[in-house]
Amino acid sequence: MRLTACLMFLALSCASAPLLAAECSVANRDAVLALPLQVFDGDPEAGWRPLADRPGCSLETADLIADYRRQQPKAAGDLPLIWREAQLRALGGQRDPASALMRTTYKPAHADVGGWNAYVDATIAFLDDDLPALKQARARLAALPPPPGRVVRDGRVQVEAEQVPWPPRLPVVDALVRCMYQPYALAYEACPAASE
Repeated sequence: MRLTACLMFLALSCASAPLLAAECSVANRDAVLALPLQVFDGDPEAGWRPLADRPGCSLETADLIADYRRQQPKAAGDLPLIWREAQLRALGGQRDPASALMRTTYKPAHADVGGWNAYVDATIAFLDDDLPALKQARARLAALPPPPGRVVRDGRVQVEAEQVPWPPRLPVVDALVRCMYQPYALAYEACPAASE
């Protein structure tokens, strides 16, 4: 009986695989790969974003971004696009490839006024299951001074016409700490808030 149940499960899994692959395919892939970088990365209706919005298509979206970066010379070294690919790989469970890509996105120290490098360190530490390194990166991010001439009030700074959280991405890093040793998708997208 157990063998029959296993065989039925296997048959159903194999039968649904083409359906899942079709749900994560891009019908106009060549046209998408030919888009200008600003459209491919920034337009919510074009580029990689519509595919990423489909449940279960993180890795296919990461592969689409990787193909785009290979085919478009201007995109090859685009740090935000590399980060997006890395994040999608992490969301899809590819921790080591995600971590390797993330390591290529560090900014020079003089250009890192928003604590990007500490955020990268924290995310890599999470993916590497290194809680002490994650806590160290979180402490560096939390201690980040505001930009010159800006004052932090209630955890926010005035940037142009709006108040933005300061330091940036600290709530995301706090979620990584709270959900350490969980899948990245849970920690990044749905980690429960700390109880008070």
